[in-house]
Amino acid sequence: MARTARTATLVLGDIAGAADLVDAIIARIADGALADGDRLPSTRALAEQTGLSRGTVVRAFDELAAAGFVASEHGSGTSVSGGAAQAARAGARTRGSGEVAVEASSSPLPEPRRGRSPRDLRPGTPDAALVDGRAWRSAVRAAAAQGLAGLNPWEEPSPAVRAALAGHLRRHRGIAGADPLLFDSSRSAIAALCAAFVAAREGAAGRADQAAPSAPPSAPPSAVPFHMEDPGYRGALLMARNQGLDVYFHPADPDGLDATRLGDEPAIAFTTPAHQYPLGHRMSVERRVALVEWARRTGSLVIEDDYDGEFRYGVAPLPALATLPGAADHVAYVGTSSKSVAPDLRVAWCQPPAALRREVEKWLAVHRRGPSSLPADALGGFIASGAMDRHLARAARVYSDRRARLVAALARECPTLDVTGVEAGLHLCVLLPEYDDDDVVLALERAGWRTRSLSSQSARFGLSGLVLSYSRLAARDADQFAVALREVLGG
Repeated sequence: MARTARTATLVLGDIAGAADLVDAIIARIADGALADGDRLPSTRALAEQTGLSRGTVVRAFDELAAAGFVASEHGSGTSVSGGAAQAARAGARTRGSGEVAVEASSSPLPEPRRGRSPRDLRPGTPDAALVDGRAWRSAVRAAAAQGLAGLNPWEEPSPAVRAALAGHLRRHRGIAGADPLLFDSSRSAIAALCAAFVAAREGAAGRADQAAPSAPPSAPPSAVPFHMEDPGYRGALLMARNQGLDVYFHPADPDGLDATRLGDEPAIAFTTPAHQYPLGHRMSVERRVALVEWARRTGSLVIEDDYDGEFRYGVAPLPALATLPGAADHVAYVGTSSKSVAPDLRVAWCQPPAALRREVEKWLAVHRRGPSSLPADALGGFIASGAMDRHLARAARVYSDRRARLVAALARECPTLDVTGVEAGLHLCVLLPEYDDDDVVLALERAGWRTRSLSSQSARFGLSGLVLSYSRLAARDADQFAVALREVLGG
């Protein structure tokens, strides 16, 4: 006879936040107080019982659902998933509490691949365990069912994928009418844009010579200036140097790249305005407008790398550069799935200015750096089904909680240190002006923590600090890391 689900009354002990609630519910599943199929109390009831806000309880349920311990159905509430008790007794936990997330299911699944250790705080990797596994597998199956098209994806990319991405950019970044080109990485998109801008300048010089055949031939264009902030994204620097550009570094400013420093000749300006990498500043509206106006006045190109712009916490969204008046002819928008979903997808996109689009397409055809069709089609289906919107909403809540825990732990254990970049993205910076940050990184590694030095992201100005990702950081680990940092710094 089928077991009738019951609503459990939970004895949870002292609960201080979402992470404690997650651990307590898993403990109750492991000790048998909660059985497979049991309904959990409502989020409102648990909020009243624990004294937490309802939003905190929702975040805890989201983390449990992402790891497969519970499942929610509209109109039926949230219940313990089939197989969750066995998984909990075997020691499975959510990714955030230090173990690989498992999807509890009545049908056994292959062991998930292990990602980075939760104590690896180097930036660049989101928590892939937050992705709804069922929705992702459904998208992959649908993509695989289409069969092989026998086409080069960089020459004939899927119109369905581009349409799905266009909708995503409209909803989340306010970019209307996008028709993005697909790449295997944001670095490839940056390289293509640099090459396209150089080719366009050389083409313009050639056409000028043809228009005046009696005049002496013009000198070949000098190397194009490439402006970027320092410290800044090393990948963009590598791509610029590979293209033979003259790189000019500008000190990173809390208000963003200052157009008055960029000169009057045609150039490329690279920027990460939503969450400057690595310091995390958000470019002010005034600087955004000024940068677009500079590009219009000088005939320049602005590359807007929006690598983690979907995530912001308690602050109003600022307009993407690509949405500002006059930007369409001078701003190239670059985005990636590496931070919103997972880097192993290797799907990125670029909306180039119309005048450069043909040259960017030529670069793609020559270098063949488009994404593989299967992950691109799966991502398109994931977006089109609405799963991407749900994932981003849930992930933002979880990341916000983890960020707040780390910020609070650092303030408690290292109150004299300055922390930057906490309003958006998946990482923050701790400034260490009185220390050699490479020595601090080595000492933390000996204590079991992997971090990245801020000076390693600088080519000229050499700021000292730590770049820390909190995307997979559990509450207890945030406290332990802050203590470890205090001890390493001699506190």
